Parts: sequence; C-alpha cells; structure tokens
Amino acid sequence: MENWRRFERVQDGACEFWQIRQEGIRCHISWGSDGSRRGGSTTVALLDERHAKSHVEKKIRGQLRKGFLEVAGLPAPIGDPDALVVETIADAQAKPAYGLPRPQYRPVDGFRDVVCHARIHPESPGRGFYHYLVLRDEGRSALAFNVRESSHRPEAVAGFLETVVTVRDLPFDGQPHHKIALARPVGPFSHALLCSPALGQAAVAYPTIAARVATAFPIYDCEIGDADAEVFVDARIRGHGALPYSDWARRPHPVVDLRFDIQGPHPERDRTFKVYQRVRLDTLMPKLAAAAPDSWLEVRSFRGEIRRLTPTNLAAPSDLDRFLLDSQPAI
Repeated sequence: MENWRRFERVQDGACEFWQIRQEGIRCHISWGSDGSRRGGSTTVALLDERHAKSHVEKKIRGQLRKGFLEVAGLPAPIGDPDALVVETIADAQAKPAYGLPRPQYRPVDGFRDVVCHARIHPESPGRGFYHYLVLRDEGRSALAFNVRESSHRPEAVAGFLETVVTVRDLPFDGQPHHKIALARPVGPFSHALLCSPALGQAAVAYPTIAARVATAFPIYDCEIGDADAEVFVDARIRGHGALPYSDWARRPHPVVDLRFDIQGPHPERDRTFKVYQRVRLDTLMPKLAAAAPDSWLEVRSFRGEIRRLTPTNLAAPSDLDRFLLDSQPAI
C-alpha cells in the first residue's frame, strides 16, 4: 500500500495542501487549507493498477504546474491487527452526549459467530437497517451486510447465511470479488456477491479495521457480470445509479454496458464500454432509429455477450429484456 504523497503551496497567505495515495486500482485524493475546514476528498477507481499509477503521475504533474511543491507525506493507514470488529464499531458509534447509545450486536440464532444490530427508528418506520457481521479470526475480521428494515425477513437472512458462513474466508483470498451461486434461492436472488475490504469499503469509516471487513449481499444473476473486472463491479455498486443492494425487495438491476456512435444532428459517442442504467439504453434507442445509416450501438449483458444494433437492425424492448435478464436468452 502506497504512502500519501503531499504537496503544498502558499496562496493568499494560506498554506494549501493536496495529497494523493494509490491503493490497488484506486487513487485517494484530498485537499484543503491548513487551519481551515475548507477542502474535500475523492476516490477514483481505474481500469487496473498500471492505469492507477499513470493517473497518480498525471495528477501530480498537474499540481506541480500549479506551483505546488512536494513535502513529506503521511504513511498509509495500517490499522490495528488486534482490534475487534464489533467493539471498534460500537465504540465509534456510541455518542451519549448526543443521545446515541452504544449499539448492541446480538447473536443470530442458529449461526455461530454471527451478530446483528437493529438500527430501527420508531419515528421513521421502515427506514432503518439491520447490520449483520459474520465474524472470523476470533472477532478481528468480518464479512458485513446490511438489510433495509422494509425488506428484512428473518427467514431470507437465514437462507443467505447458510451460504455465507461457509465462505466467510473467500473475500480475503486476494481477489477483489467473487460471484457465487447460493446453496438455495433467497427470495428472488440466486447468487451472492462477496467483495474484498478494498472494494466493498464496509468499514472505511473505521481505519483500525477497514482492511479486515469485507462485504456480502444477495444478487440476481443478471446484476453482476460473470467476468467483470474490479472497476466494473465498483461502478455497479458505487457509481451513479448504484445497485441498491441493501434492499432485498428490489427488482432486478441488470448489467447494461454500452458503447455507441450515433451520428446525425445531435451526435452521441462513447466507444468504450461503460456502465449504464437501463433508462439510458431506452433513451438512445429512438435516437439510433433516426440516426445516420452508419451509426451503431452495442449492448453487453452480464454473460459477456454483445449485441450490435443499427438504424436498420433494432430490437424490441421485450427482446432487450430477455437479452439483459435471462441466463440463456432466446434471440
């Protein structure tokens, strides 16, 4: 894990700082002015580690051109290997002065080393969450998931846990994610997505344990690509229109990867596959129908199959539904 690289300049009498750190495919950036609350932070996910390194170098060159000078940066956070997950989260959330009691994580019947805290607010019925932790390494690591109160069903959670407790070590094998079939369907869901701590960011608010808490949640088969790279999974679960994975009553949010070159009075072009919502495809279809003859649009499904559409070779919405939703579409 790379340390922070920090850059500073004096502007209008104030010392401004900008810093960047690479972690796998992610670049963490923060900025501000010393002694001021002004500033911010962001994280960008790149295609792979090589692209992330190139992104860091490009960003640094830009800051140097603005007059920033490099100074000693802080080391990357390493956490506390002995910190217990439940105690760390509970201690951080307990704020008696603000009327926030210490959360109580209670054992889940029938599942060893699984605990749950119900974040229920009587004044806002249905808007709370159940936070589950599948503990490992004597409580120093965990697999976490949330279930929205409005969709929480104990029998569904039990069905999900039947699979998850058997694979609690899988998200820590060095791979960013695993899409696995559930031992039996959990409501409408047939699969589970297991995310590494870096991808899932389940405990990013707790630096001492952030690298030891992974994420899991049930999914429809069509919601995550069978061969997705990490950057695509990151976009699906955290990007614009992200998968509402804590809602276990949701309708399918299928993979809709698009690239296109639509020519005409109002051209639109994106020749690299990117993650979109279905509404974007529906918006582009009439534009493609009225576009120049050499226009095209390609749709990629969760199976990795690609369908090419043109102004003279369009598809009905029902055909696109089958292509995007079905495991073995008939096209």
